[in-house]
Amino acid sequence: MRFQLISALVIALTMLFGTVSQAKDPNENQDVLPLGKIPLVLLSSPDFEALAEEDAWREEDGLPDRFAVARHVSLDPENSGTWEDLPQGRQLWRLRVSCPEALSLNLGFTFFQLPSEATLSVYAADGSGRTLQYSAADHRSSGQLWTPVLITDDLIIELEMAGSDRGKELLELGQVGCGYRYFGQDDPQKSGLCNIDVVCPEGDDWREDIPSVGRYTYNTNSGSFRCTGVMVNNTAQDERPLFLTANHCEVSADFAASVVVYWNYESPNCGDHGGGSLEQTTLGATLLANYSVSDVRLLELEASPDTAYGVTFAGWDRSGDVPTSAIAIHHPSADEKSISFEDDALSITTYLVDVGPGNETHLRVEDWDLGTTEPGSSGSPLFDADHHIVGQLHGGYAACGNDRPDWYGRLSVSWEGGGTPESRLSDYLDPHGTGAVILNRFGDDDPDPEPLPPGEMDLYFASVSPNPFLDETEITLHMNQAGSVHVRVLNILGQLVCDLGTIEGARGNNTITWNGNDQDGRPAPAGLYLFYLESAGQTARGQVVRLR
Repeated sequence: MRFQLISALVIALTMLFGTVSQAKDPNENQDVLPLGKIPLVLLSSPDFEALAEEDAWREEDGLPDRFAVARHVSLDPENSGTWEDLPQGRQLWRLRVSCPEALSLNLGFTFFQLPSEATLSVYAADGSGRTLQYSAADHRSSGQLWTPVLITDDLIIELEMAGSDRGKELLELGQVGCGYRYFGQDDPQKSGLCNIDVVCPEGDDWREDIPSVGRYTYNTNSGSFRCTGVMVNNTAQDERPLFLTANHCEVSADFAASVVVYWNYESPNCGDHGGGSLEQTTLGATLLANYSVSDVRLLELEASPDTAYGVTFAGWDRSGDVPTSAIAIHHPSADEKSISFEDDALSITTYLVDVGPGNETHLRVEDWDLGTTEPGSSGSPLFDADHHIVGQLHGGYAACGNDRPDWYGRLSVSWEGGGTPESRLSDYLDPHGTGAVILNRFGDDDPDPEPLPPGEMDLYFASVSPNPFLDETEITLHMNQAGSVHVRVLNILGQLVCDLGTIEGARGNNTITWNGNDQDGRPAPAGLYLFYLESAGQTARGQVVRLR
């Protein structure tokens, strides 16, 4: 757990940077040390020129977008900082960390285990911006805590706790990310002006899908990186926090704990191309599956996003059908969220190959009719016209000012992946093996279920497709718990047409096929029919039209 302190690290106990204004302090009524008296850890500044050269070849190689370089440290309340006595037997540990000229800072606490009444605070030394605060409620299964970015090059870390807890192993700061590329500031190299802010009228038909997409960061030993991902629904309809992104974004099992997702990072007004808020975040993740062939990676966030953020869970289509049009929701250059439109049919190809079908692993977007994508958009979802995810962005050549293509890893290929739970999506997006091919956004089933007496409803009719139908149709029913379900087809007079029998339904979505025949095996005439579902005293109904 202990990291070797880098040679460039200098611990200064003097009044370095003494001209900086008095630090913001959450204990306003307490007598604490002035800023200049807080022990300072001074980290080496980023080498902007050398890092720019590295980033140029990284982009050529299709590697993820890096914005900060790592500084490895090994700092805890017993080997750094200073302790101060507070009223009522409490104590305050404080440490100052500075990386001069850095555009931002983020912290990786490689050990984080606070007592129940302790509070960790992190804020800019000059008192600007927000204060990050954490407690025992923020413990993660990884035992780590990685913070969002603060727009500063000089910050204060405070740990307030009961004096009786002093001496316990509480936390260790193992890594500091020193930003060398802009992160939310007024960037002179902002994403291209052809990008369309999601708040613009072009996004009106996608208002329920837009909140499912988030910008995220993660850290490795070499630095901090940023990509785009999307919350995705599963057939259990249980709001499990599954987050779909690209494999080349390289969130390994070792570094998944460092994931920070920024929700609703959007321009306040259409055309602003800036001004988004970084305050809505979810910290930490675990790696579930990845498959390099279709460039897919599936994470599970350590906690569900705060309900106040309004995050939605996008639907998907694994049929493999080629979309006749598509839209992308993404963070170009990791800036405020944008939306792009392709009005023409896509094609199936090998990655970066124009002519298909090749190995059939990717969907090729010929060119964007509105908007574009950029580095930082990697991992963002591609939706078909029916609001279903069909792939995630691998890479391409699209940019403002050109009509060049992009390639998305196909969800239909990622479904079975490499044939193991660690390399496919099916185990997580269809956890009960319902066989669903298409799943709507969470909460968007049509028709909506209506409460049915008596008591709490255990099942409801979710959908039927196709409807109307000619030869056969598939009924989808949803159950809040596993159990037996009796399914019958009735005509509009309530007479039995066909008894489809009893199935053993799993919790979540279940599908049943009706071939359009009556009880004697003869084709039922054209008309309106009712599906009648019964389970444990509960009933639900749905309608379908048979064509001839």
